[in-house]
Amino acid sequence: ACEQFAPASAVYNAKGYNGNGYVQISTTANRQLNFVVAVAKDGMYRIDFRYANGNGPVNTLNKCGIRSLYIDQLEAGTFIFPQRGQDAWSNWGYSNTMSVYLTAGKHRFSLRLEPFNENMNGEINEALLDEMRMIWVK
Repeated sequence: ACEQFAPASAVYNAKGYNGNGYVQISTTANRQLNFVVAVAKDGMYRIDFRYANGNGPVNTLNKCGIRSLYIDQLEAGTFIFPQRGQDAWSNWGYSNTMSVYLTAGKHRFSLRLEPFNENMNGEINEALLDEMRMIWVK
């Protein structure tokens, strides 16, 4: 659960999250989230986030959240958190999936808002994060 590596938020009074809460990411809140992941065995993993974004309808306004993932200080890729409906802060879904090869042991993850993560809106770049999902593939 994301609230294990950042303070849980009560913004938007979202419901239906897992665990003890959710974490807000925006242009001002939690611009960088750092956490350690313990990997049980070497292999390819698929990573995504369960999130909510009620900043607008799915077809307009360009208010998606965009963040870059770094693993052990190396850029691994980008996650996109599109809007899921106007004021639909309790409408949870999954981001895009990223495939990464990880060795067994501990890895430092950092989810960051970088200058190149700016969306077309230019002002609102936000989402609520509930949990990160990491699935071993092979």
